[in-house]
Amino acid sequence: MKNKKLFCDLHTHSTRSDGEFSRSDVIELAIENNIGVLSITDHNIPFDDLEELQTRYPDIQLVNGSEISTRYRVPEIDEEREIHVIALDFENTEHFRDILQRNRLDTEAYVNRIIQRLRDAGLDAAFTYADLHREMKQEFISRMAIARKLVSLGLVSDIEEAFGEYIGDFGKRRAYVKPEVERYLPMNIAVAEIRKAKGIPVLCHPYSYNFSEEQVKRLIQDFKACGGLAMETLYAAYTPEQQEQLQTYADAYGLGQSAASDFHGRGKKYSLAQGYPVAIYERLIALKG
Repeated sequence: MKNKKLFCDLHTHSTRSDGEFSRSDVIELAIENNIGVLSITDHNIPFDDLEELQTRYPDIQLVNGSEISTRYRVPEIDEEREIHVIALDFENTEHFRDILQRNRLDTEAYVNRIIQRLRDAGLDAAFTYADLHREMKQEFISRMAIARKLVSLGLVSDIEEAFGEYIGDFGKRRAYVKPEVERYLPMNIAVAEIRKAKGIPVLCHPYSYNFSEEQVKRLIQDFKACGGLAMETLYAAYTPEQQEQLQTYADAYGLGQSAASDFHGRGKKYSLAQGYPVAIYERLIALKG
């Protein structure tokens, strides 16, 4: 292989869900950034064209992946929240593909409710779900698409402001709309199905759920207890201190380390140039036994 497999990235997105670039474009960008092992983890979608793309791009190792939306009951508040779990290196069985397909919700009503909340908050959000679907050319229209539209209209300065000020479940939440989490797979069931498909369940971005520190710890413990194998301790949006703390939790609760740019497209914060050592992937695969 020409690519020396210096780095890995185990959480990225393409236009098959809510990314800006096609899967081919993401792979080519990864190769440019000396990434030797890549997983494109589109939301609730298997990497079903992996074999075709692997043949086309022999200089990079492509790993099957999907970011699964799950529901988790937070014990302290007795409320269900949306938690994301990466299915990594799983077998693309008909049963597992069916599970992912049934876990994909129609987001049109949800997106339009957010747009209305933006208008109620005083923004000139003169667009609809249909507009986003037509312009973005994505299969899955999410809050990320709304954020990009707000930036393009000059209503916010960047993606981070869109989420932190308006649509994220953290920050000021001025236009936040809670998703219908009761329609997602329970986290423990998702983990069990990933294990059944001989994959690695990875807890995504533990600091991104608007949880207290104690709730984050409890989430990690519960994820481990239901069969989780790894968690994202290296995550592009987190500070070095946050990443160090997550590694401490992973070590304490016996979870492997995963690394994620959470690349969706343009922007330095979530770029593919994170430099995560490929040894992280090799240690993860060893967890499968």
